[in-house]
Amino acid sequence: MDGCMYISLNGKIIKDHEAGISPVSEGFMYGYGLFETVKVQEGKMYFFTEHMERLRRGCSILEMKLEFSPDVICQWCDALIDKNNLFHGGVRIAYTKNGDLYDLLITTREHPYPKEQYEKGWKVCFSPMKRNPESLLAGIKSNNYLENILSLRKAKEKGYDEAIFLNVYGKITEGAISNIFFVKNHIVYTPSAACGILRGIMRDKVIHIMRSIGVELQIGQYAKEEIYEADEIFATNSLIDIMPVSQLENKKFDLQKASVTIMLMEELRKFYDAT
Repeated sequence: MDGCMYISLNGKIIKDHEAGISPVSEGFMYGYGLFETVKVQEGKMYFFTEHMERLRRGCSILEMKLEFSPDVICQWCDALIDKNNLFHGGVRIAYTKNGDLYDLLITTREHPYPKEQYEKGWKVCFSPMKRNPESLLAGIKSNNYLENILSLRKAKEKGYDEAIFLNVYGKITEGAISNIFFVKNHIVYTPSAACGILRGIMRDKVIHIMRSIGVELQIGQYAKEEIYEADEIFATNSLIDIMPVSQLENKKFDLQKASVTIMLMEELRKFYDAT
């Protein structure tokens, strides 16, 4: 970095403090919009096409016209990655409504998860807030993210790294910033979309890996008590990839014995090495 962070606003690269948006836009006033966070490794974006397809679906649900093509957005992202000399980290693409127009804001961040974090694993707890699987926003990556931010903040104040939501029916959904998997007797379980989750890009990749190597997987609706009985738990998102869980509230897990999690982490590394 040259001491200044650059951003891209509607294709124009500017210094972050030079950006301006309309204070009466729906994006600013109501959080009317969507965002995607794309992994960058060795200066290269991963799963960009999948992120753009999810953004397109979200725009359709929110009745927003996606005015920029994926190819154009990709070019803008690559230009910002070069400008900010980003090697490992993420690109955040936010798309917001502004009257009859739209704003597309691209920002970057360095990789926030050191190797030591994966060795220690995450400590997770349950959030007191409940998800509504009938909500219009349940399956999209909306800018209305305050519930996630507050839940994560409260979890970290108690010494945890992530908070897991139950839905209003008492079923496990997802973490504030991740999708959740748990393992019992070498069978992997993860909540279904019907629970009110955002189907993460990395969640789908890990599911694909499991199916390709023959790991038994069950996707369904699970009560809080079932995850307490797990042998292993891990979380996924586009930046962390696969994060082992070493503690669920007062229950601890021996990560040295998390054989399924370790195997999936290795399979994902092989995938990156091959691309």
